[in-house]
Amino acid sequence: MTTNEQPATQPDLVSLMLESLHKRVAHLERPDTSFMKRLTENAGAIALFLGLVLTLASLYDIVFAKPAADRVEAIGKFNQAVNSAAQVRQEMLEMQLQTRDPVLQMTVAAMATPRALNNISTARSLLPDLDDSDIGIPQLIVLISESFTTGDLVSAGEFIDRAVKQTDATPYLRSEALRYQGRFLFLKGEAAQGRITFADAIAQLGESPGSAAQRAYILADFISVEFVFGDCNSVEQSIERLVTLLNAPGVTSDARRQIGTTLHGQLQQTQGQRCAMPNAAAKL
Repeated sequence: MTTNEQPATQPDLVSLMLESLHKRVAHLERPDTSFMKRLTENAGAIALFLGLVLTLASLYDIVFAKPAADRVEAIGKFNQAVNSAAQVRQEMLEMQLQTRDPVLQMTVAAMATPRALNNISTARSLLPDLDDSDIGIPQLIVLISESFTTGDLVSAGEFIDRAVKQTDATPYLRSEALRYQGRFLFLKGEAAQGRITFADAIAQLGESPGSAAQRAYILADFISVEFVFGDCNSVEQSIERLVTLLNAPGVTSDARRQIGTTLHGQLQQTQGQRCAMPNAAAKL
């Protein structure tokens, strides 16, 4: 390299350094590298995204979370109404056992009736919002019994319909649901269908010795209803059948005495309303 070429090379190096420095400064000062600038330019998209997230969250609450919470709340209120109805009945029975004064007993019953009706009304209003899996036949039986006691047959019919639809229940519970349906049909004046339903209630329990006492209990209940609302001629045959069943293996002496004595007392209280006292009743 000659001495004449060196002066031309040095200015080029300086120019390159200055140019490089200028590019770096320009890059650092470029507006589109600013975080705030990019955030401002994308604010619309961010707002749209956040709005979508909030909308999805709101839809989840409406479709999933709120119905689930409402269902849990409805189940709690329904159970509370059932428990309250059972407590009212227990309090009334305890009070009536403590006194033989008919006036006081009538007063206690009159005070208990509005409370029972309120519980029935609450449970009935919640019934459409509950699935069959949310309620059980025992709960419905409490409400059915109270509906019968207070004379609210409309509510009793709705509770019975829900009870008999639960086909996955145990044979005992299915039998109880059908027994109450049989009573309901007799009260509606549909005695023929009521007899069929009582027969179905007994058939649910099978023929094993272990179910003999429960079958006898249902048959005794059928006889008491038939005696008041049904066919007087069939009562004699039904009592004979009951006596045979009460003496079957599997029925204890206590159960035999309780069922027989209870039915005999019911027949005595209602004799003359429709039928005369059956001769076979003396065997109970």
